[in-house]
Amino acid sequence: MNGSPSDAWCVDVGNYSFTPGGGLFFIVGPCVIESEQLAMDVAKEVARVRDVTRAPIVFKSSFDKANRTSITSFRGPGLEKGLEILVRIREATGLPVTSDIHTPDQASVAGEALDLIQIPAFLSRQTDLLVAAAGTGKALNVKKGQFMSPDDMVHAIGKVSSTGSHNIMITERGSGFGYQDLVVDMRSIVRMKRFGYPVVFDATHSAQLPGRGDGCSGGDRSLVAHLARAAVGAGADGIFMEAHPDPENALCDGPNSIVLSDLESLVTNLREIYGLVPREETATPPGATASLETRPSGSTLDERLKKIRLLIFDVDGALTDGSITLGPGDLELKSFHVRDGHGIKLAKRFGLEMALVTGRSSDVVNKRAAEVGISLVYQGIKDKKPILEELKEALHLEPDQIAMLGDDVVDIPVFKRIGLAFTVPEAPIEVRGSADYVTRRPGGRGAAREIVEMIMKAQGKWDLAMARYYE
Repeated sequence: MNGSPSDAWCVDVGNYSFTPGGGLFFIVGPCVIESEQLAMDVAKEVARVRDVTRAPIVFKSSFDKANRTSITSFRGPGLEKGLEILVRIREATGLPVTSDIHTPDQASVAGEALDLIQIPAFLSRQTDLLVAAAGTGKALNVKKGQFMSPDDMVHAIGKVSSTGSHNIMITERGSGFGYQDLVVDMRSIVRMKRFGYPVVFDATHSAQLPGRGDGCSGGDRSLVAHLARAAVGAGADGIFMEAHPDPENALCDGPNSIVLSDLESLVTNLREIYGLVPREETATPPGATASLETRPSGSTLDERLKKIRLLIFDVDGALTDGSITLGPGDLELKSFHVRDGHGIKLAKRFGLEMALVTGRSSDVVNKRAAEVGISLVYQGIKDKKPILEELKEALHLEPDQIAMLGDDVVDIPVFKRIGLAFTVPEAPIEVRGSADYVTRRPGGRGAAREIVEMIMKAQGKWDLAMARYYE
């Protein structure tokens, strides 16, 4: 992997896939869920702005503000009720939803409801919280602590990526500047982008004046637009903003929240600025290939990829998202991704052999295999080791010439007997720990294409394939 934009990060949040140069994205909503009605009203306006500007927007509101200055400050409806409200907002508006969690035990519950889990700035060094949140398989937005340097965020990233998850974004939200004030160093955006993950700028909390109010934080919302414009100019990939229809009477962070009616014009302006800023190449995420840097044999990643002649796919959870729809009789439906299929066809055309080995049996798998040109199809296979041996003998291959994309514990025995073992971010932790590489894209949503591109690029075949489209 060379760190070029096509190899760089991809963060999936709900129905969005955020990529370098793919357009500025936004995280917007009221600071806290004051009531279901207010949160829904704000979400509907945010959805309208999304539709008008065509900007990707994630709706944010906290179910519990556990870090309020005063014991008497409003905190929100709590975990259970708050998540129920956020789910209803997603159903009503189509907006992906996010909220922050404060303790490890909240992670699994929040992961069932949210599309993006936010780690508060004050808690960005809490190892157990980061690991628990990463274990949900959902995308994470980790906010940089006001007390941390941008370079320190590599350790937060390392804690998350140690679980095999690379569905990460990191957020700059200002740094402590003496008592009750913050300052934003725009160099932080540039420095954190070097980690190879998307960097979000929290424009409203960066305008906060911590503890400046009477038992609460103050702020200066007149600074928000200026700071956001500067951040986009510095290369931010996303903008976080809290918005409220009546900030002066908001129950949390009103002084630094923007007026909801100003959202559309500001989003439009920021997207225009984004279009003027050159997109620089981003580095490969440090955790993404850490386990592939060397084998005991000393082989580098490129050297190992160059040897691959056969790529084996599991089906459910690898070529699909793992969901299965059962109909009358033997009817079984699965959902495949068109770009995975196109990547497989390209790789086949340039000499990479493919095989499907799956524990279930379904006519739709045979149909999909025929569509993409895979003739080696093995279904109803509970023990995949004998199939591996059969393929090695039939194709005259050595173990280091074989790679596999699997997603569950039944694939681990094969992983131990081949050159490269790939898995997906949502795979069980035991599988991620046994694999050599965890894809950035989820199963059924681009993981296969990601691996195919890696192999073809290492073997010098990708440019040849792309050249055919420009002839």
